Amino acid sequence: MRQRSTSWLVAVPVILVATVALIWYLFASMPEPVIRQRFLVLEGGWRNLLGAFVSGVIGIGLAAWAWGKAVRPGRAVSYAVTAGTHLLLLGVVGAVFYPVVYLLAVSFNRNNTLATALPTEGNIFVRSGVWPDPQRISTIQYERVLSETHLDLIHWLLLGLLTLLLIAVISVHLAGRAAAITASQRDTWIRWLGFGLFTAAAALVISITPANFYSINAAGERGTASSERAIVLYIRNTLLVSGTTGLFAVLISASAGYAFARLRFEGRYQTLLTFVFVQMFPGFMALVAIYWLMVRLDLLNTFSGLILAYSGGAIAFASWIFKGYVESLSPALEEAALVDGATRWGAFWRVILPLSVPMLLFIFLMQFIGTYSEFILANTLLQGQENWTVGMGLRNFTTGRFDTQWGALAASAVLGSLPILVIFYSFQDALTGEHAAGGVKG
Repeated sequence: MRQRSTSWLVAVPVILVATVALIWYLFASMPEPVIRQRFLVLEGGWRNLLGAFVSGVIGIGLAAWAWGKAVRPGRAVSYAVTAGTHLLLLGVVGAVFYPVVYLLAVSFNRNNTLATALPTEGNIFVRSGVWPDPQRISTIQYERVLSETHLDLIHWLLLGLLTLLLIAVISVHLAGRAAAITASQRDTWIRWLGFGLFTAAAALVISITPANFYSINAAGERGTASSERAIVLYIRNTLLVSGTTGLFAVLISASAGYAFARLRFEGRYQTLLTFVFVQMFPGFMALVAIYWLMVRLDLLNTFSGLILAYSGGAIAFASWIFKGYVESLSPALEEAALVDGATRWGAFWRVILPLSVPMLLFIFLMQFIGTYSEFILANTLLQGQENWTVGMGLRNFTTGRFDTQWGALAASAVLGSLPILVIFYSFQDALTGEHAAGGVKG
């Protein structure tokens, strides 16, 4: 038995070496590239690439199977399937994230266009433009889109505070995973740090105004900022609109969803059916009606009008989601609070809302992201460069005098995505929390 196990262990490196040799052969035998319409083309090269990937999956699976035969023969097939599946998923994840890598590469490119000469040195992926050329890395695109942004001292202080708070959040996450602090301590720190992040971000967004964006000519005189160099203003406008809309969605869904889940009143069933019916129609069907309402209410070209339009669209879906979440909570929690002397409002405020933090954060983020990238309604209601959102600002790079400014567009897109990344990372624990566990004694 020991000899048999040893033979299977010896087979593992043999399989791995054979797999690497086969992958190397497939890459080495790729056809010679030819330039066709400014593209480097490998005739049938996709077969070699696909063959290398399949060979890697099968080779890793066979190596895992041999390892399983040596250590746990009954689990050998399971080891093979698991290892092959993991490698396959890694390949899929890499393919999904490849556009992000390329976007970053374009944002750090010296050129502002994609129609440039391909590099003549490097491996086949660099020379074909599939992988970014390290020789062309530059920050000139970021310098260009930020060149007419002039922040005051208070803004830099708030940015520094945000950076420190974000570093603190990351440190607390790492300390919690390393068991350096208890789960209770981690949750407490994350709660206070998250509140600090939200407060500092809100103060920064409110304090930045269109007056912080201007150009300076040779005579030292201020002029109107170029529409392609005010991406920070567009981000600020979008954060203001999306953040306020998210808060409104939370307030509306928390009150309406709880009423539909726990109270019984005349017209409840008909209203729920109306919510479902409204979701059948796309939002752009209401553009004409919304525009007419904003004109009549004198809210056209205002953030207030856009926020109200977004919030109205969030009522049905957000309320329905929160209703389902409240129904999943045990009514015994509220009944215990009522027995202890709490009112219906007290039970809702002290019991339901604390337990609903993950769902409320989900609703906030869902509405925040949905409005952050929205373009059609914002383009209909907002006019003037100082009121543009991120979507409208990015579109401006594709409607230039000559051609699409790909470098500046990529740099602006990267800057515009940073707030969402920070928000997701800051609230990831709250989104997956299970605060209701053990709330009712059996």
